[in-house]
Amino acid sequence: MKDINAQALLAQVMDWKDPEVVGRNASVLQLLADYKYNHYQRFGPGKQFIESLALWLNQFEKADRQSALDLVKDKLIFISEREISHLVKLSYPDVIVQDRLRLVAEENEIPPYKVATLSKHRRFEELRIRSLYLGLSDGAHTNELRRASNGAINNEQIWQAYELGDAKAEDMLEALRKSLAAANFTAPGGTGPSDKERFSLIWLVDDFSGSGNTYIRYDANERKFKGKIKKIYERIYEGDLINPDYYEVSLLLYVATRQAIDHIEYWSERFTNEKGYKPLRVKVLHPIEKYSSLSSFRDASIIEIAKQDRYYDERASDEHIKIGGTDDAKLGFAACALPLILSHNTPNNSIYTLWGPEENSFFGLFPRVSRHREL
Repeated sequence: MKDINAQALLAQVMDWKDPEVVGRNASVLQLLADYKYNHYQRFGPGKQFIESLALWLNQFEKADRQSALDLVKDKLIFISEREISHLVKLSYPDVIVQDRLRLVAEENEIPPYKVATLSKHRRFEELRIRSLYLGLSDGAHTNELRRASNGAINNEQIWQAYELGDAKAEDMLEALRKSLAAANFTAPGGTGPSDKERFSLIWLVDDFSGSGNTYIRYDANERKFKGKIKKIYERIYEGDLINPDYYEVSLLLYVATRQAIDHIEYWSERFTNEKGYKPLRVKVLHPIEKYSSLSSFRDASIIEIAKQDRYYDERASDEHIKIGGTDDAKLGFAACALPLILSHNTPNNSIYTLWGPEENSFFGLFPRVSRHREL
């Protein structure tokens, strides 16, 4: 649909009669659409933002449409693919390299400001070779991270999934042994990797966390920990991937809410203490602070709309939502109440009215495609 027709449809839905009101709103929304919102990757074929906005607003009662529009104009946080790509490119020089410099400084009692001395130290290069990178989802951008390192990360140090098979793990360890031997850090030979021929630094990489529950949580009913972090620690130990005498595990997130950061740090500390593992280090390039979430105090009209049954589809209240501790997803997974959109898919930590799938009775402005499909 052409922009002019979509704008006319929007004016009709909002009952804008004054041409000045139409022009003022249309110009702002079209600018937002051109700059970011048209690039949402889950829109249907041929559909763009202004058309989607008009159809979305038309689902609301007339009295609620202005509040819904205000949500879009004043509160929405849209992180584009270009912005995620920028964070990926910053990850290696601004986080990974800096952490390696810190380790070399601590081990050798070199002042941390002597960057040239640290970067030329033999241990700095050894730790580069002994680093392993595992993606936690398809949003980890592992290929882009490898390219952004300018050759510092090779193919056998990085994998797009954290569930490594035995064959792949063995291939990675064999490649590590060869790289260490080539750099004269260890001698080749032997039938298997010794403690000195294993990885020391494990980097777990993902694009976004809204609540942290997917990574680590404690199931009170079953009285045990669950989540990706638990599985990863167990796998790297069972597969002899790490040197048990010297290792660090870091979670690198491009974007995360403060709620997720606090949750992951709290529960991962309890998990690692219970199991005797070394603690998880959490690194976030772009934290989203708590004030960015919608609240009854600051955003009363929006929260009131989001909680209404008529703007919700019960099919969203599945077993996966209940893991977050709520019976429904009206305010998002774990009641995060985010107004957040990621260009490749809207996180279910945002309020349901933003991400409801297109097939539901009430669909979102930026419909989400779930990882879990009902059969």
